Amino acid sequence: MFAKIVIYLSIKIMMRKFFYIFILLCLFGSSFAKEVKLSGVAPSYVGEQLEVRCNTNLMVGGERILATSVVDSTGAFSFTFDLLQTTQVFIPTETSRGYIFMEPGAQYEVKLLPRKERTLSQKLDPYFKPTDYMLDIVHLKHGDINAQIMEFEDAFDFYSMKHLVYGATPDSLKKSVGEIREIFPDFAAHRFLADYLDYRCMLILNMAQNVNQTKIIKELNDKDIDVENPAFWDLFNTLFNDFIKQSAYDREQALTFSRVIEEGNVKMYLLNIKNRYGINNQVLGELVAIKWLYDLLNSPEYDRVKVYEMLRGLGSVIQLDYNRDLLTEILNGASAIQPGLEVPDLKARTVKGKACGLSDFKGHYIYLNFGNSFIDQTQKDLNVMMRFQNDYGRDLDIVNIFLYDQQEQVARLSQRFDGKMNFWLVEDSDAVKKMFGIKSLPAFFLIDKDGTFLMTKGAEPNDELKLLLQRILKR
Repeated sequence: MFAKIVIYLSIKIMMRKFFYIFILLCLFGSSFAKEVKLSGVAPSYVGEQLEVRCNTNLMVGGERILATSVVDSTGAFSFTFDLLQTTQVFIPTETSRGYIFMEPGAQYEVKLLPRKERTLSQKLDPYFKPTDYMLDIVHLKHGDINAQIMEFEDAFDFYSMKHLVYGATPDSLKKSVGEIREIFPDFAAHRFLADYLDYRCMLILNMAQNVNQTKIIKELNDKDIDVENPAFWDLFNTLFNDFIKQSAYDREQALTFSRVIEEGNVKMYLLNIKNRYGINNQVLGELVAIKWLYDLLNSPEYDRVKVYEMLRGLGSVIQLDYNRDLLTEILNGASAIQPGLEVPDLKARTVKGKACGLSDFKGHYIYLNFGNSFIDQTQKDLNVMMRFQNDYGRDLDIVNIFLYDQQEQVARLSQRFDGKMNFWLVEDSDAVKKMFGIKSLPAFFLIDKDGTFLMTKGAEPNDELKLLLQRILKR
């Protein structure tokens, strides 16, 4: 009898556990990742590998690959991956990025724009960005989230253009925001869409002449911020852009900020952001702290090294995982070309097809020139560098790396210089530009004997560099 009671109680306890587990799954099931599928046909991409990506952030343009697919002989492709929440994903190509909003468990069939390669001028243009467009969805339903966002963006563009043409006063902007909210009442029932609408409405309010941004910042400050929502980043980058110019009109603020940077006082920096702008939202405050320092990295107003050290110092006070990952991404990108740091071991090939790399020259000074044979300035620079080669050839190796170029063209060019300098080509010019932080061509770097960056700025081939080389090489 006692054994039966024990068995009965054990079964009852197990049933109760299963019941609680079932309730938890029902309550939190939506928090688990669900599989999604994105497929389509793209005949002009047969044999190529496509990627579907999502943004990790829209401050520095971070991206993550979610899945890959090789386009088969019929032009078909298919991606399968997991999503935890509503996410904007995109398929990047040479000249465009087709995007779509996907929810966990969703399936879509889409069409890509025909394949189109970038022109040479687009490849060399430091400001070129692929064109964003919403993917053409086969059998798109009216209530689908993509259809809703398309309709909303049409309304948003209409109201934005109206205020650009007829003026933007606080009252007229508030009226427009009210009308937008009346047109899209269903957005309130969907967390992602509700946030999307809120961020866009704040962006409209920011259009007012002599706008008091403090009020908009306060409204954003009071929200539960969704960093996965692209509309948030549009608003954030607009609100907190050009801080240097804004602070220049406030002498007290500019002096305080300069002193904080000079002293590397991270805690005072965060306190200044909180007190000056009333930002007590931790997500927002940390993002603002990161953005302003990131913007200053390439500013002539402040010492780059001290700004970089401030960014590093932020790592000790940033508490949120997402913001720490963003800060790490920025630090890794900024440190890649800092003087004194190791140069990436670039792999390339000579004009004759022989494999080569920068590590081949360890123990020598290296003058690195990134150019293109179709750029007039590159042609002129080669003549100056040839003089450097003749004067310092025993101690200095000159490596000319041609991006987005043709082997035959570069080979002909190298013959003009009797093969005395190194003329290299690379497989992936985009990857090399990113590796060395190159914004435009030509670009120059001076590398020390131990394979570290000696100069990353001001290394153009001119008389100043010639004098510097004389001092370095003790001639």
